[in-house]
Amino acid sequence: MKRNGGGIGVTRQGWITYGALLVLAVVAFGVAALALMNTRGTSDAASTTTATSAAATASATASAAPSAIATPAPTTTATAVTAQPLKIQLPAKPVLLIMGDSYTASDGADRQDQGWAYLVAGSLGFPTNIDAVGGTGFAWGGGAQDDRGLEYGGRLRKIAATEPAFVPNLLILQGGQNDALSNNPAEIESATTETIESARRLWPGVQVVVLGPSAPQPLAERLRDANSAVRAGAAAANAPFIDAYGAGWFTAANSPGFDADGAHVNTAGHRYLADRFLAAWNTLVR
Repeated sequence: MKRNGGGIGVTRQGWITYGALLVLAVVAFGVAALALMNTRGTSDAASTTTATSAAATASATASAAPSAIATPAPTTTATAVTAQPLKIQLPAKPVLLIMGDSYTASDGADRQDQGWAYLVAGSLGFPTNIDAVGGTGFAWGGGAQDDRGLEYGGRLRKIAATEPAFVPNLLILQGGQNDALSNNPAEIESATTETIESARRLWPGVQVVVLGPSAPQPLAERLRDANSAVRAGAAAANAPFIDAYGAGWFTAANSPGFDADGAHVNTAGHRYLADRFLAAWNTLVR
């Protein structure tokens, strides 16, 4: 090496050496930079993977946990709960009162003891009183103008007041035919309920069964609204109801053989009523 104008003189071989060193330095720097970048990328990728896994875990946990919006519970519907028929508990020593209208008075039968109420009393064999007044009902007090004051509720109160020794624990209320004359279903329903509740106040523990209106065809068809009202009144008082109209006891086919006068049944009709009533009664007694 020699000096040239005070600068540093470099031979051709020297320049080659310096160039080689410079290239090595650049390569070394690049490798270091790449190593740094790869380390950072791996770290970021790991972070992203961790975040994704955490999100997936949270999602799975949320899915497994109960939803914030709960599924509505099944609602109870009319088909889910089957209404059980009302029953009566037969007392150890039954004492029976049957109250009604001209049907209970045996109108149309050849003899009084051939009426449906008397046949039922004889079949059951209980000590029984029969109180029957033609042309009356739960709401209809008798007479063409409903002016006799012989509705069932009033008659029950009279029996309790005048015959204190007679304490029925079973009561059969038959009627509704004459109530149809009022042409007021709401009044019939209310009177039926009140009659049943009055009996329970007069004789605590008495069990009441209601026999709805019944008649041969075609009269039976005119009793539909009254029958519905009496049935509703019995239901409101939680009393068993024997639905002669709804069950079709009297039809166009059998009515001619049971019809006495177009409004009442004959002797055969009373026997038929007694048989149908007793069959229904047996399903009510437990």
